[in-house]
Amino acid sequence: MLYDLEHDPVKGQMCTGCKRAPGPYHLITPAAAAAGSMARIAYISIVIVGLGAGQLPSLPAQSRDLAPSGGIIGKVIDQQTQLPLIGATVSLLGTRLQAATDSGGRFTHAGLSAGTYLLEVRAIGYGVTSWLLRLKDAEVVDYVFEVAPLGVELEPVVVAARPSFSGRRLREFEERRKSGRGVFITEEQIKTTNAATMADLLRAIPGVRLNCRSGNCTAQMTRGARGICAADWVVDGLPATMSSSPSMPVVGIVAVEIYRSPGEVPSEFLKSDSQCGVIAIWTKSGP
Repeated sequence: MLYDLEHDPVKGQMCTGCKRAPGPYHLITPAAAAAGSMARIAYISIVIVGLGAGQLPSLPAQSRDLAPSGGIIGKVIDQQTQLPLIGATVSLLGTRLQAATDSGGRFTHAGLSAGTYLLEVRAIGYGVTSWLLRLKDAEVVDYVFEVAPLGVELEPVVVAARPSFSGRRLREFEERRKSGRGVFITEEQIKTTNAATMADLLRAIPGVRLNCRSGNCTAQMTRGARGICAADWVVDGLPATMSSSPSMPVVGIVAVEIYRSPGEVPSEFLKSDSQCGVIAIWTKSGP
């Protein structure tokens, strides 16, 4: 009740003209009915300041001024390994709220009002999963959300390097070696012979003869179509010049093929007028 204590301080009667009476006003609690004594009137002295044209100010509702204080705190983990998921997207469907999990798989949606929310989690390699959550006013919940990995196994990706010239030539060398025609000498075999030149390698090959005069040697095949003949030379797949001879050092040579007659020579080494065998050399520095 509002009383005008300036006009009737003793009787404490209700003032019928309080809206126009000058202040100050005091809010008091009613005492025993006919006490008649101010000592027995218990009152709360709350001074109301600034009354305008006879109108009381309205007190704002506190609940309307406070921002929503509810929230959802959570952790997203792998259902199988129980390890946290980094970078998963956590959305509240029907709103614009979206968050990403941190290095510990945690996320936060704050400032939520009371109500029902549909929370959705998306992560690469995992199925989309949703939860229905109900929040009370100013309630903050903390949950662990488990998501299951997709049961799809991706096809393996095989990366094959393009073989180098040397690797390609050595592969072809092994394929011809399996045919059983000719004599094949590998790099390891060259090292074990301690040979210094091609002449050192050719001396031990049946069907090959070295014809040496004045320090210059010529490799001759004894199984040619017309008897003994000078062998043709092929270096790194190309017909060799006169510089290719038995005096050629073996340094840098990785493989040697020796065909002692035209019948043994593969088609890739044959010339139109071939009458003799072929010595094919493969080096580390081939084109």
